Amino acid sequence: MIVVDANEASENSKMVEALKKVVEVAVKPLEAGDYLIVGASGQALVERKRIFDFLNSLKGRLWDQLTLLKSFEGERLLILEGYLGLYRKSKWNEAAILGLIDRIVLEWGIPIIPTPDVKATLTYLVWKHKRLGEERELREYPLRVSGREMTPQEQALYTLEGLCGHKTAKALLTNFKTLGDIMELFHSHSVLEVEKMLKDVKVGGRRIPSNTIRRIHTVVNTVYTEPSSTKVEREDAEAGGEGIEGVGARMGAQEEREG
Repeated sequence: MIVVDANEASENSKMVEALKKVVEVAVKPLEAGDYLIVGASGQALVERKRIFDFLNSLKGRLWDQLTLLKSFEGERLLILEGYLGLYRKSKWNEAAILGLIDRIVLEWGIPIIPTPDVKATLTYLVWKHKRLGEERELREYPLRVSGREMTPQEQALYTLEGLCGHKTAKALLTNFKTLGDIMELFHSHSVLEVEKMLKDVKVGGRRIPSNTIRRIHTVVNTVYTEPSSTKVEREDAEAGGEGIEGVGARMGAQEEREG
């Protein structure tokens, strides 16, 4: 399986559809990375950066993303997509850029995989998936990673963030004090009742959106059942054998038409 981060999937829907032709794909919010590749022999967490995004993030968020990536227990990879020489057009210091790349690989221990375009990125992801071995039986896989042991307060916030994001989770805990009280609120009342009870809870000066409240309510009250491998087997059969080359060729042709 390849798990695609929800934000990455929304920005690259064509790539997700192409991946679905050859592998089992799930779209979930990932705490770190853009692609979580799950196979019989291991797992790999992949951060994908296009060249200008990579350059623009060097002085800020990239290092936070790499910190989370490094905490993952499995292979950690950074895909660098596009022509690296573009930094010369942006007047970046060449020695500084190459030095930072050296630091990522040698000090942080995160290999960098260069790809010239989205077609090559797709090809690599599918190849890596096959390299790890296709998982015929569904297995548990981590969707969130933590780089250190947390206090009970931090764990409560971390748990609730998975349902509604950091700011909303913090606002709910500030108002209701415990994670248990929040779960009880959503479990013991209807959606409309919960919305009324939360009307005075503000996040950034605004009320919590109705769709967020409804999502939390649905998750809290959904009965858990073990997933079945039937869906995986059926979709593999429907894929019919279109391999990396076929999907990559179609994406390349599509890019040429659009570009």
